[in-house]
Amino acid sequence: MTELYKNWCRGERTVVMKKTLWRLSELKNGREYALEELPVRVLNHYVSDNEIAAFLETLEYPEVAECIRTLMPEEVNGRSGELGEILAAEFVEERLGYEVPVRKLRGKDHREMAMRGEDVIGIAYDNKDRLKLLKGEAKSARKLSRGTIQEARTRLEENHGRPSAYSLIFVARQLIQSEDPEKKVLGGKILKQATNRAIPKRRLAHLLFTLSGNKANKITQDDFHAADGTREQYLVNLRISGHGEFVEAVYDGAYEEAGSIGDN
Repeated sequence: MTELYKNWCRGERTVVMKKTLWRLSELKNGREYALEELPVRVLNHYVSDNEIAAFLETLEYPEVAECIRTLMPEEVNGRSGELGEILAAEFVEERLGYEVPVRKLRGKDHREMAMRGEDVIGIAYDNKDRLKLLKGEAKSARKLSRGTIQEARTRLEENHGRPSAYSLIFVARQLIQSEDPEKKVLGGKILKQATNRAIPKRRLAHLLFTLSGNKANKITQDDFHAADGTREQYLVNLRISGHGEFVEAVYDGAYEEAGSIGDN
């Protein structure tokens, strides 16, 4: 799969010890690229290729398309929030070197209800082959506010900065059920972390990812300086002009992508 952010955005990066701040904006032709690339990725966060294949064994193509569309939100706020989560997960894998082993939104039980727990859980290994975890919060708004940033930061610091046991168990359960032996092993390791909370602070990273219509330079800069510098901290602001129109266009594209399944 092509690199989303490399082809979509330009960025300014500031690094202070263990903390990194990214300010991203679209390249000249980045919007056109994003609206071609994102619908497929968005769809994948709601339904896997194996699930689509299973649907096709039972349903006709139009029914499969409608089935998939019912998994995605229709309300503006739901779309905005979930696109923020999706873009955060994509950033984690492309830029931070962590794997997001479970697409969280595939576990939703209602298209308009937000899921509990952390927005993103990332997995990596250090140079001694020890497990590292990334805990991520994502926020998406036409006008990002200081209060929204503070709310996300508070959630990151909850549970002594660790991912909640609920979120880790959710990820572990999905992996343990996999037919892939490596995923089963990883699921077991994550399950142990959910119960014994033994992973040290130096192997816990935080991500605060924001998608906004405004620049939000001052509030993100203040949060960056105030963030705990004793752990890896990543703060990302992706500014999108016409934020609401962009979110709508991405989900409209995902709906069309669902409808094109029968053409493949």
